[in-house]
Amino acid sequence: MPVLSKTVEVDAPAAALLSIVSDFERYPEWNEGVKGCWVLARYDDGRASQLRLDMSIQGFEGTYITAVYYPAANQIQTVMQQGEFFSKQDQLFSWVETGPTTLLTVDIDVEVTMPVPPPMVKMLLGNVLDQLADNLKKRAEELGVA
Repeated sequence: MPVLSKTVEVDAPAAALLSIVSDFERYPEWNEGVKGCWVLARYDDGRASQLRLDMSIQGFEGTYITAVYYPAANQIQTVMQQGEFFSKQDQLFSWVETGPTTLLTVDIDVEVTMPVPPPMVKMLLGNVLDQLADNLKKRAEELGVA
């Protein structure tokens, strides 16, 4: 499956997005698909390196173990290590401050283990991606934190 991507303009500083995306345990507050999120391991600097996520998305429930990477100062990447329905699930959150606003890009790359036609997978993932980016934008603009 090709990488799907969505970019939205957020009326909040880049630091707000970093704060929200890296606060994994609070994901259930703004992402209704996440029923619970726990940090299982941390890097020496205290940032999360591994998560457990209990998810419920479009009728599919599952538990996922995910590695967390920080490829650049303006990026957070999650890579599924174990889970149901997918053989691959990678997400990359990136942001670029453009003055008073920030451009947020969310990329998702998945491969499903179920026999689902590729157009249907793309449509479902597009919906999930839209919801994720829009919820993150809404959260950042509501909090307006730096």
